[in-house]
Amino acid sequence: MTTYAKRRAQLMAQMQAKGGGIAIIATAPERNRNGDSDFPFRYDSTFYYLTGCNEPHSVLVLRIGASGAGEAILFCREKNVEREIWDGFRYGPQDAATSFGFDAAHAIGELDQRMPDYIANCPTLFYAMHDPYQFYQRIIAWRNQVSSNWRSGNSVPEQSVDVDALIAEMRLFKDADEIALMQRAGNISSAAHLRAMGATRPGCYEYEIEAELLYEFRRNGAQFPAYTPIVAAGANACILHYNSNHAQVKDGDLILIDAGCEFNGYAADITRTYPANGRFSGPQKELYELVLASQQAAL
Repeated sequence: MTTYAKRRAQLMAQMQAKGGGIAIIATAPERNRNGDSDFPFRYDSTFYYLTGCNEPHSVLVLRIGASGAGEAILFCREKNVEREIWDGFRYGPQDAATSFGFDAAHAIGELDQRMPDYIANCPTLFYAMHDPYQFYQRIIAWRNQVSSNWRSGNSVPEQSVDVDALIAEMRLFKDADEIALMQRAGNISSAAHLRAMGATRPGCYEYEIEAELLYEFRRNGAQFPAYTPIVAAGANACILHYNSNHAQVKDGDLILIDAGCEFNGYAADITRTYPANGRFSGPQKELYELVLASQQAAL
């Protein structure tokens, strides 16, 4: 957790340089698929980058004054043994604070109660202005609650800063841990492409080749494909974002695969083209070698 604590400290140093304030960063919500079944949960990348926490219903709060005194607070799900039978392990606030290295942690159900006090008298509000989870409506409500209680003498933040712009600059520079994760994602994805190539035969179907990719991803510990794999035979490769992956492979087809896995939040992205029958035709070979030479020249 030292890595995540350093990142939070780096962000708070940027906040302090702007006069101090409060940053509010929420993870992604769970999305219902149908009935009582949800889509597989994928945490928000920015939230995970700063916390290492992959639980849904979580919010990170960072507060720091111009003097440099700051604190990192996590809101997360309460410990609930009954729900853990259905959904799996939960940290709960007490264990989360210790496990993830926070100064304090509270139940997510207390968020609306506590946030007006946290926001009060902070000069600047740092939040994701593109607001992918429609979270800003709650922030407005907290600000309004502070403002309406003017007799208390508390003030609301006078300015707002897009926290994503600060974090994006941090994320341009990868530390050793990130580079190792990126290498792992690349290695798994490379092995998956080789497996798919070895399984390709005229007469098979694109989805059979895709299944080889997904198998290799998962058996090596990758949590997800980084994006929907493209497995395109023949003319299907001319569709830029083809992902039906249901056509039968014909003798003489070229197979284009664009696929990569995600490992612990880091993605690989590899595209390769090869002959379904194992041998390029003359024109296919000329085109392949031209593109290969262009890639090598660019490198």
